[in-house]
Order: sequence, then C-alpha cells, then structure tokens
Amino acid sequence: MEKVKYVVMATYILRVLGAILVIAYFLGGTVLYNLFPALEGASLNPVFYAGIAFYAFGAIIYYLARNRKQPSSRDHEDE
Repeated sequence: MEKVKYVVMATYILRVLGAILVIAYFLGGTVLYNLFPALEGASLNPVFYAGIAFYAFGAIIYYLARNRKQPSSRDHEDE
C-alpha cells in the first residue's frame, strides 16, 4: 500500500512538471530564451510536446495505480 502512495505522488509531480512546461511555452517564451541562450532561434515546440507527454504519462500511471488498488477494495465490499 505504501508503494502505491509513492507512485501516486510521482504522478502528481509529473503532471505538475507537464503543466509548468506547457505554461512556460505559452507565457514564458522570452524567459526560456533568456535562461537558455542556446535555444535562441530554435522552436519551442519540443517544450510544449514534452509538457504534454509528461502530463499524459503521469495521468496514465495514476489511472493504472488507482485502478489496480480499487478492485481489492471491491472484493472486500462483496463479502
């Protein structure tokens, strides 16, 4: 049960990281260019897609972790 709690916390971290990357893409383009000067002239599309991927990966793992935990509680209700 403890392992599931750590997995769920990791999914929240992945989802927050994904949201931060997407927000940085839309609102912080100049900030990203100032922090990472090597990106100047490059597209920020990979930042956006990485944010979407992190969020989706976190959501999928969260769903699988919660889904795996839930059937055991259903079994106890039936008895």
